[in-house]
Amino acid sequence: MHNPQAHPVMRSLGAFEHIIDLYIGRNPVQFSLAVELGSPVSAQRLEDALAHLQKTHPLLTAGIDRTGDRPVFRGSAETIPVRQVRGGDWREAAAQEQTRPIDAGGSPLARATLVSDASGDHGTVVLLTFSHQVTDGRGALRAAHDLLAILDGRTPPARPVPIDQESLLERLPRAERPADHTPAPAPPAEAADHVPDAPADPAAATIRPFDATAPSVEVAELDPATTGHLRSTARVHGSTVQGALCAAAAQALSARTGAESIRINVPIDLRSALGLDDDVVNRFTATTVVLREPARGTLWSLAKDATAQLRAARDAARDAALMLASLDPADALEAEAAMLAATSADLEITNLGISEPGTPSAVAIWGPTMTTQVRDERILGVVTHAGSLRMALTTHGDTRGLPADIADRLTHCGVVEGADALRT
Repeated sequence: MHNPQAHPVMRSLGAFEHIIDLYIGRNPVQFSLAVELGSPVSAQRLEDALAHLQKTHPLLTAGIDRTGDRPVFRGSAETIPVRQVRGGDWREAAAQEQTRPIDAGGSPLARATLVSDASGDHGTVVLLTFSHQVTDGRGALRAAHDLLAILDGRTPPARPVPIDQESLLERLPRAERPADHTPAPAPPAEAADHVPDAPADPAAATIRPFDATAPSVEVAELDPATTGHLRSTARVHGSTVQGALCAAAAQALSARTGAESIRINVPIDLRSALGLDDDVVNRFTATTVVLREPARGTLWSLAKDATAQLRAARDAARDAALMLASLDPADALEAEAAMLAATSADLEITNLGISEPGTPSAVAIWGPTMTTQVRDERILGVVTHAGSLRMALTTHGDTRGLPADIADRLTHCGVVEGADALRT
């Protein structure tokens, strides 16, 4: 924002938003969703639709003013910019988005890239990129849905400025711990020799200094029939699709690295966990799923273990989010240390879940694609749209074939093992 004082203050950043903002001050963190459209759209039409989207979701007009004691979101009249790429691949455009930090002092903290074939006669991809202070992946999916509605001629209602995560959570009543999640009793003394050792503490994560090097973006997908089989089979085995994703990823990574224990960072969406409104804002915490000896277990035994860990994390999501926010780092270095401690893992799986129906103009949605400047990070963005589960892996490392390997394991268990289980 050229003159931030000339624009109205929306609200102060919440504690978690402030941690993210401090971290971004040293390490760019932005992410993209790729929306494949079935027909072309012009840059002007997209710009107009994005301007309407900003009226729907106020934080998409915001920049951050740090001149006071506490940073604040300030609105502006600036529109979301659109860059055009002709004859390119959206994966290359998404990778390039990670080389161009969004100016955290500017406004808005979002931008769009229009990717089309050279002739412009066929389908178009709209790449939406957000700086992490204003929203998370699920909020970005909400923005994508509303953008599609606007392009289809509908007008989503304007929303108020969403309050910060901590203020919202403090208003919620504390839920009682469900009876089926009480801790298991300790094993008898004679069985102690058979209890596996706890996994060793992970090596401390370190920062990969930002140098504008483009990461790789690799994708894989399951068709609707396979996705449906996977979902049904997961239920039969007392698992979820997210648990199966963790299991397949752990097996694939263990096969590549020989690691006996795989740690998977999983963001927990507070909207679904706590029944919150589907706003464009940050509403998440995170947990780490630890799967031991993935080479020796079956996919479904690992998936059941992962599912139990994820359910426990969802039950504790409110308290976990408030605890993270209470850290109150004094500066960027302390924020960096807090974020590194929370994200140390072999892989992150950000699963945005099922994209809502009623968006016929979208052929597919991919992402989120992102980097956080953590050395050797691998971030797998997952979203299910039009019945197909799609994965996009973003990394600076050499993990060629990993998404296809995960997809193959899910396909095999979703079709072959699942068919046998459903007959029993």
